[in-house]
Parts: sequence; C-alpha cells; structure tokens
Amino acid sequence: MHQTRKKIWSLTTALAAVGALALIGIIYGASLVSGRTEQLATSVADVGLAELKMNRAFTLVLEAESSQRGYLLANDAGYLDPFRATRPRAERNLAEAEAILQRLGPGADLASLTAVREKIAEKFSELERTVTLAQSGRRDEAMTIMRGNLGRDLMTQVRDLVAQEQTALGALRNLRLVELRDSAATLSQLSALGVAAVLVLALFAVSQLARQARSLALAQQQLASANDALEHRVTERTRDLRRANEELQRYAYIVSHDLRAPLVNIIGFTRELETAAQCVAPVFERLADASEEADVAEARRALREDIPEALKFIQSSTGRMDGLIAAILQLSRLGAVALHPEPLDLTALARECIASVQHRLNDADASAVIDGDLPALVGDRAALSQILGNLLDNAAKYLSDSRPGRIILRGRASGSRVRIEVEDNGRGVAPRDHQRIFELFRRSGKQDKPGDGIGLAHVRTLARRMGGDIEVRSDGVSGSVFVVTLPADLRGVLSAETRNE
Repeated sequence: MHQTRKKIWSLTTALAAVGALALIGIIYGASLVSGRTEQLATSVADVGLAELKMNRAFTLVLEAESSQRGYLLANDAGYLDPFRATRPRAERNLAEAEAILQRLGPGADLASLTAVREKIAEKFSELERTVTLAQSGRRDEAMTIMRGNLGRDLMTQVRDLVAQEQTALGALRNLRLVELRDSAATLSQLSALGVAAVLVLALFAVSQLARQARSLALAQQQLASANDALEHRVTERTRDLRRANEELQRYAYIVSHDLRAPLVNIIGFTRELETAAQCVAPVFERLADASEEADVAEARRALREDIPEALKFIQSSTGRMDGLIAAILQLSRLGAVALHPEPLDLTALARECIASVQHRLNDADASAVIDGDLPALVGDRAALSQILGNLLDNAAKYLSDSRPGRIILRGRASGSRVRIEVEDNGRGVAPRDHQRIFELFRRSGKQDKPGDGIGLAHVRTLARRMGGDIEVRSDGVSGSVFVVTLPADLRGVLSAETRNE
C-alpha cells in the first residue's frame, strides 16, 4: 500500500512538474512576444510621428515663402515676424524626425532625410537672401530673383523630396503594421494556450487537493483516535507516577522519621555522657592527684582531652545528620503542601526578598538591584518567596573576593510563561556541575562556605511543583545566571492536575 501511494505521488509530482514547466515556457514565450509587440507598436507610432515632423517642416517652408512674398510685394515689415521663426522651427522638426529614424534602425532611410534637410536649408537661404536685399534698399533686385525660376525650382525639389520620404515612411509603417498584427496574433495564441494550460493545471490541482483532503481527513481521524488513546495512556501514567511519587514521599518521610528517632536518642545520651563526664572529672582529678601511677595519668588525659573531643565530634556529626534528615522531611512534605494561587506583584516580592538578605550583602559590600519591572503573575506567594530568597542567599554566599559583588534580578513574560533571572558576578558554576547542583546534598566548587546542598534542590522542587523548572548558565569563572521559568497563571496548572486525578 505504501509503495503504491509512493508511485502515485511520484507520478503526480512528475505530471505537475511537466505542466508547470510547460506553463513557464508559455509564459516566457508570451513575454518575449509581448515585448516584441510593444516594440513594433512603438515603431509604428514613431514612423507616424516622423511623418508628422516632415509635414510640419514642409509646411513651415511654405509659410516662410508666403511671408517672403508678402513682404516683397507689400513692402510691409510685419510679414517678417512669422518669417524669422519658420527656419528654426523647421530645423527642429527635421532634427526630431532624424532622431526618430535613428531609433527605428534598419528600414529607415536617413540618406533621403539628409537630402531633404539640405534642400530645405538651400530654400531658406534663397528666401533670406531676397529679404536681405530688400532690407538693404535693393528691392528691385530681390523682386527679380523672386519672379525668376530659382525659388520655384527649389520649392519643387523640396516638395518632391518630402513626398519621396513620406512614401518611404508610409511603406515602413505598413511593414511594421503587418509585423505588429502577426505578433499580436501570436500573442493571442500563446495567451489562449496559457489559459488552457492554467485551466488544466487548476483542474489537476483541484483533483489532487480533493484526494489529499480525503487522505488528510482520514489521517486526522486516525490521529484523533491515536491522540485519545495516547491521552488516556498519559493520564494513566501520570496518575501512576503521582501515586508512585506520593508513595516515595511517604517512604522518605517514614524513613527519615524512623532515622530521626534513634538519632534523637543518640543526641540525648551524648549529652548525658557529657554531663556525666563533667561530674566525674573533679572527683577523678582529686583521686589522680593522690596517685602517681602511670595508668592514672593516662586516664586523666583521656578524661580531660579524649572523651570531650569524642563527645564534641559525636555532637557535630549527629547535629549535621539531624539537619540532613530535617531537609529530607521538608522536601518530602512539599508535594503534599497545597498551593494557593493569587495575583502577585513580583517586583514588590523581589524587594522583600532582597531586604531579607541585605545584612549578608552589607557584610560582603555587595549590592542587589532589580532591572526594570518584573512581570505580574498568578502564583503561590510562599513558594515564590522561598525560590527568590534561596537564589538571592545562594548568590550572596558565593560572591567572588576579586571584584565587588553585584546581583541583578530581571524578568519578562513570554506567552503563557514567565521567565525570572537571578544574575551574579560571583564564583560561577563549572559546566560539569550545571545539573548536579540541583540534586539533594550536592554542591559545586570549593567547599569553604557553610551549607548542606539543600537550597537549590528545594528551589527546583518548588519550581516543578508549580509547573515550571530552573536552569543555570555559567562558565564557572565570571558568575552565574539562574533562570526560573514558571506558568503565568498557576490556576491553569492546578486545574490540569485536578482533571488528571
């Protein structure tokens, strides 16, 4: 079945790829033809514009000749105003026509246009000569030239050259129009082919989407069934894990309680022995003073030195053991302690925790600051107070002697979670100890500070109890950053626990 689906999928992909390539080819061809069509349309427009410029230039020559004749016949200088403007305008139109023909490329007859320009320039020179003669008082000579054949012949030559150029431009325009129609027809065919290809691909895509939708619906049904089964298994496993955890907590409590009972007896009897030794010592001292035997002197030394030292060692060891057992009992009770969610001002709570360790900070000439406002959250005040207090106390305890101590608290909200950081510039934590420092009775680095390795284990237990966790970032030299991640609303965690129960 899997192989069949794989083959069908491969065939579908291949067909889609072929169709897409064909469509790309059609689009590319259409773009080329479209560009060519645009060029041809521009060319046709340019040919028409060149014809217009030629006509304007010829018309200006006619206007110049009319002005010349009017001036000579009427001897009225008012005819010279339009005459003087005709030649620059005619030359400008001819220059624009030449620029257009140069853009047209092959097929444009620039040589003929050059001949037209030269002949028009010759005609204007003839007209200006007669006007100059008349203005200089030689009007009869100018009239003789005007009545002669020179001006008429030049005008006939200009007219013939312009007509030839117009005929050539008309032929070029017709040729480009034929090419334009052919290009437009090709573009229409390619567009129709492209539309057909798009329709085919669209129908193919719709059929594939329908097939995929059916497959997806079936997969979603199967996934929903699997999720239900998985959720049921997770619920059962969570319930089993909670029961096992409760059993483990009860076991730890019972064991610690049972260990503490004989320990209390040992501590009590040790104190009795110490009291008895203190009572016996004066009596033995008087007896020893009256005796000179060596064994009596040895007994005196044992009573004075060995027995007190042994009792002191026993008391120290039992006291430490009592503290460790008390810590185990405290941790075992955390799972049974009810959490009380309430809206908290985390900034105010952090200030209270800083105040509680201020004496230690003052002794170390260190400071603790809050970087900005901490995010608000709904949580258990007592648990959060213990978490922040332990982290601040831990940071203050392990500051470095080589630099002024500085502790920074910061926090931010990220979706449904709140991230709290406690950063210090103290000794740091070696990378190999990043996990073990959160284990009970485990410590890192030089053991020159009092402690039993309980505080961070307590913090992690509280954080996890509230649905969060803790981690540390440190290079082991330049300080540490303890990061506590908690839910923004503890009520959601407690509701989920209630549903799972």
